[in-house]
Amino acid sequence: MEYCARELLDVLATPHRQTPELLAEQLCAAAGELAARPSPETMSSVLFWTLIVLNECRFTLRGEPWARLWRRASQYVDLAEGLRQFRLSSEPGFQRLPQMLAALPWVEAQLAAFQSDSGPPQLRRGHLETFDVETGRALLMAAQREEAGAFCALAHRLQSRLETRLRQVWVLDQLSAGEPSPDAVHALVHGSLYPAFGPAPSAETVASEMQSLERRAAEAGLMEIASHLAQPEDLAQALLEYWTPPDPRRWAPRFMEQFNRLVMGRVARWYCYPFLHWPEPMELAATVLRLGQPQDYAQAAALALLECRLLEHVSSFEPERLGHYLDTVRVLGMQFEIHFEGYLLRVSATPKLRTAEGWCWYLDALRRIHNSEIPLPELAEFRQDFLGRRGCADTAALLCRLAGGGLVQ
Repeated sequence: MEYCARELLDVLATPHRQTPELLAEQLCAAAGELAARPSPETMSSVLFWTLIVLNECRFTLRGEPWARLWRRASQYVDLAEGLRQFRLSSEPGFQRLPQMLAALPWVEAQLAAFQSDSGPPQLRRGHLETFDVETGRALLMAAQREEAGAFCALAHRLQSRLETRLRQVWVLDQLSAGEPSPDAVHALVHGSLYPAFGPAPSAETVASEMQSLERRAAEAGLMEIASHLAQPEDLAQALLEYWTPPDPRRWAPRFMEQFNRLVMGRVARWYCYPFLHWPEPMELAATVLRLGQPQDYAQAAALALLECRLLEHVSSFEPERLGHYLDTVRVLGMQFEIHFEGYLLRVSATPKLRTAEGWCWYLDALRRIHNSEIPLPELAEFRQDFLGRRGCADTAALLCRLAGGGLVQ
């Protein structure tokens, strides 16, 4: 923590300290409270406001040429390393995967932007299309020798450490009364994220709903999702690791911008990036290739389904919160649809992943899901057939069937 604090002082001493005065005042006030009353709560406040200030500072730099180059080079290196690791563990037929991936329109656009940002002498496109790790690292180091690029690199390191420490402080604070059961973990996180809608579900309610959802998922032939709902310990671990903000109380969503932050922060964590990160298509592809297989969207869909169902147990809230409640229901419903689409993509793509062409198809379809673009026709046909065999017109109808029919569409 001491090393992290020294780096933070360096960051805030740069001329790019353009954080709004309100945020700076909040951070100073939190630091004063920590000095006067050391506690998990005051430590959490300092870490939270430091993250917010850091994120705001980084946002102000996004348009700076060297910051832009650092961001693109970082994504390029991630993807290049993922491809290299994937090819080392694959059959010879996958050696052409980098060239095939570079031919996808969205990857071509990213490489063209990277080439433009690299400055004179510009890299040859053909060289970039090989996804050479050393080339990417050289440009990353070049960006980091400039002030804006150095700030981005330092901010990225600090963000990961601060998020980890804030998550640790929150978890340890919750453990002060003893280690909660897996069902109690779900109840605690849900109550922290949605405090306006009470009362928070009990651990007994969570256990009962998980059993009910497991049964309904199995009846619908969704055996992978049902299997995850039958494993409360594993699901609670995934909830804490990927689904929960560093301190859920401080990211309880109220407005659409905050809902977007929560949903995309979860996707970022799912793909091994910090919560306060908006993952780009190349980063999603990099994680998948590094893992050597698609992410387990059945588990993500199970978490999303349980969250929708727990919101059904809301028995009271202030009348002026009705719009907030309806927004929450709609967003959580859309979140389930996104992750269920990811589940369908994995199921439909599995036979294709024996070839490099199949991997390109999968990564393109994955990008479309998280960019809210029109899905590939083949995936749309697969979804229609998959749901039709279960008597559902669309994913929203399936959600109503699984979650009990009370969700607002």
